[in-house]
Formats: sequence, C-alpha cells, structure tokens
Amino acid sequence: MKIPLFRTVKNFFSEHVFVFLFVFLSLLSLGVSTGVYLYESPLPQSNIHSYADALWWCLVTLLTVGYGDHYPITPEGRTLATILMFGGVASVGVLTAKFSSYFLDLTIQERRGAVDPSQLNDHLIICGWKSQMEEFVEHVLEKNPSCKASKIVLVNNMPEEKLEVLKENKRLNKIKFVRGNFFSEPVLKRAAPHKARKILLLADSTPHADGKIPTVSEADARTIMAAMILSQIAKGVPVVAEILDPSMKQYLKVAQVNEIIYSRDYSRLLMAAASSGTGIPNIIHQLIHPQSPYTLSTKPIPDSFLGKEFQELEAYFKEQNLHILGLLENAGNIHQVKERALREAQKTPNVSQLVENLKKVKELELNKPLLAPDKNYVVPGGALAVVLERKKEVCCDSAA
Repeated sequence: MKIPLFRTVKNFFSEHVFVFLFVFLSLLSLGVSTGVYLYESPLPQSNIHSYADALWWCLVTLLTVGYGDHYPITPEGRTLATILMFGGVASVGVLTAKFSSYFLDLTIQERRGAVDPSQLNDHLIICGWKSQMEEFVEHVLEKNPSCKASKIVLVNNMPEEKLEVLKENKRLNKIKFVRGNFFSEPVLKRAAPHKARKILLLADSTPHADGKIPTVSEADARTIMAAMILSQIAKGVPVVAEILDPSMKQYLKVAQVNEIIYSRDYSRLLMAAASSGTGIPNIIHQLIHPQSPYTLSTKPIPDSFLGKEFQELEAYFKEQNLHILGLLENAGNIHQVKERALREAQKTPNVSQLVENLKKVKELELNKPLLAPDKNYVVPGGALAVVLERKKEVCCDSAA
C-alpha cells in the first residue's frame, strides 16, 4: 500500500523542520523585501530608498525587534509587512518551541540517566536488579574508590519510579541507565559493552509484567543469555556472572565468563561453617565488607619474581607491610590467558610434549586460587598475588 503524498510531505517536514523554516524564511524575506522596495522606493516621502534599507527593515520586522527607523507607508507595503509579521511570529514561535523541546529533552534524559553510547568509555556495566540495589551500588563504589558514579551504567527493565528513587541518593545521582531487557542484544549495545572496563551480570529479580518474581531457572536463563551475547559483542571485556543454580556454570564457561558467583552456594557453605563454631563466617564478612579496616585483594607480581620460589615473593610483600596469602593463577581476561598459555605451550620442539601442552591449555582453569603454597613453589607467569592489607584512611568523592 502506497503512502499518500500528503503523509509523505508531512513526514518530510516533521523530520526536517529547521531546513523547512530556513527555506521558508529566506523566500519570505527576499519576496517581501523586494516587493516593499519596488512599492516604497519611488516615493520621495518614503524612508526606504534602497534594497539594503528594505532588507534591514525586513530583518528587524521578522525578528519582532522593530527599531522604527524604516517602515512602509504605502498600502501595498503595509500589506506585505502584515504578511511578514505573521510569518515571522509563527516561525520564531516554532523555532523557540523546537529549541525548548530539545533542551527539555536533554534535561529529562540527564535526570533519568539516559546514555549516549558514544560518550561511554572505561565504564562499569551492571546488568539486572537486586532487592537492595541502592546498597549494592554503594558497596561497589566503596570497593572501587577510583570508580565514580558517573562511570556506572545500570541495564535493567525496572519501572522509572524505582530508578528515580535510586537517583535521589546524592552519591548515585550521576549514575546512568539503559532501560530494557539486559539479555537483549540491541539493549546491551546501547551500554557500549565493548568499551567497558568490566561487566557484572546479576541474578535478576526484575518482576514479570504480571508482578511475579522470576524463578531460579528464569533468573539464571537471563544471565546465560546475556553472557552468550556479550561473548560476541564485547570480546576481551571481563564479565562476572551471578547464578543461583550451580549446575548452570557449564553454560557460563562456554560463554567464557571470567568469574562466576554462586550466591546460594555461598550462603549454604557459610551456614555449614557456622555450625562448627569456628567463626569462619565472621572472618569472611570482615574481609569483604566495605567498612572493614582490612581488605582482601590481588596485586600484580613484578616480572623479576616470575620463575622464582614463593618464599622470595613472600619476603618482597612483607617489606611492603602486605601479607600474601597465596596466588591467583591464570588471572585476567580469558582470551589473554589462553593466548599467553598457547605461546608457552608452543615453545617446545618435542611434538608429543606440544600435544600434551595444548591439552593443558584446553583444560585451563581461569582465576585459579592457590592458597598457602609451599615455600619452594615456583611462581608462574600470568599469576596475581592474593594479599591481605590494612586500608589507608582516604577521603574521596565517589559521586562525582
């Protein structure tokens, strides 16, 4: 079915308002100024003697300034002036409305945290929603002092009023939002995941349209779908995924997720540890809570200690008042880790050894912790040091 000509013209003008107004005002100004010049200039009592005078009068009339130094005196000139006035008022009104609408949209988008993908870089993406989302995002900022709220992008399908409540927190009022299902590729692309520093996939609790909370399998399915999409559109960006059912981890490994958080497993294991009366849950809480005076972190290992015994690395960190608990082997991005492992595997001239090395690369476990290794354990390449340190007293504005 063909679109009627009227609708085509209407669509063209609505999409090219400024072009239309420019052409209309140009033709109106030239036509009216020419007519006024022809009618007014022959009369000796007229104050419009040249075409320049006519153009000047046309400009000040069109912009509703009206200096009064030039004006038409003939009936024909005044008729043209009336046409020009109506055209000028209407055009200026449309222009004012369009500019006001543009700046109002910018204000609303900024208030809602709307995202311009071209302006995003080295940001943190958080996909999904938790029941205590405000506290969670604040913990993220506390654990990452260098990360500012303006560098965090939330991708979820929660109602706008929920997001507005989040932005009422002064620390979080610069946070950005992408509304939509985070397991949809077009929605994810609006958050520029390929330029992100890290992506967190939460076990999403966003209700369905009927208000029902997603089941465990539904929440995990959303996480897996998002991970699969990110493996294609954000290669090389570290992805951390939270799942509720540990049996689903195989799908996340296929999607090359860097780290997997087993929420329900952790709760169950902590409860089991509490039953022994050892205080392990308290210790773990102290290590990971943002307000704790201690922090558990990973540190780069100087190249000079690679290939040396663990006890030498231990002495090095002790000099810096850091207590090393162990190593995190095969640390970092999965693509970089496997590329590094392949280079090492191919260094041997022995074919059978090469085949064996390639098998090990295939079975490589990413971010593998090795706690309390033997003193003589040789520090491998691609590892990080797991250290316990006391926090420094710093003051920072994380809401900027």
